[in-house]
Amino acid sequence: MPPTSNNVTVRFADGAPSLETLVNGVPTDIGAAYLQANGKTVTSSFNYGTLTTFVTVAAGTLSLRALDTLGYFVGPLQTPPLTAGNRYTLVVVGAYPNYSVLAFSEPKTASGAALSFYDASPTVPSAGFGSFSASTHSNFKQLGNGRLGSVATVPVGAKVSNFGGYVGNASAPIGTLTPRQINSFDLRNILPFHRAARLSLFLFDPKPGTPIGPVIGSLDR
Repeated sequence: MPPTSNNVTVRFADGAPSLETLVNGVPTDIGAAYLQANGKTVTSSFNYGTLTTFVTVAAGTLSLRALDTLGYFVGPLQTPPLTAGNRYTLVVVGAYPNYSVLAFSEPKTASGAALSFYDASPTVPSAGFGSFSASTHSNFKQLGNGRLGSVATVPVGAKVSNFGGYVGNASAPIGTLTPRQINSFDLRNILPFHRAARLSLFLFDPKPGTPIGPVIGSLDR
């Protein structure tokens, strides 16, 4: 549903490498979790690297809790005030016991293709981002810079193909992604692709021992 005068449209991401709470006095990762906003479940699966679909909730400040099936939870974590009528991506970041929520105001829809970078890594408060040729994994070109808690967006043309995006330095990227890795039907790495015109890259703190991240992506309007 689109936002109304009293609502916002939001999606949620888990950018924290582990969600820990005290269990018998010991900080313990709650593992598989679900997420509640203001006491209502908004997603049944909330783990590192999760990026949910958009949902409509009341504007204002949200109180988030990540819970496991035994009732252990992380939170409540308060979001910044969310302005009615806007769209946000809310990312849980940090490490025990200092977790917080970053609120990224979604870029306005524009014509043509675009690349966005969301810095949600407290250990990397600023980073570059750019494009590369997907077929050869070459021709890395820096297009901009982002800082923690903000989203940076650059237009890349009316329509592009053979397109990929990276975060970090052009000579040593932290991570790379192509549209096809996000949507396997986009065989030629084209943007816009159907209703998606923007490749969004998210940088999280890395989680050792997992192939997920620290850069994840989505195809957005």
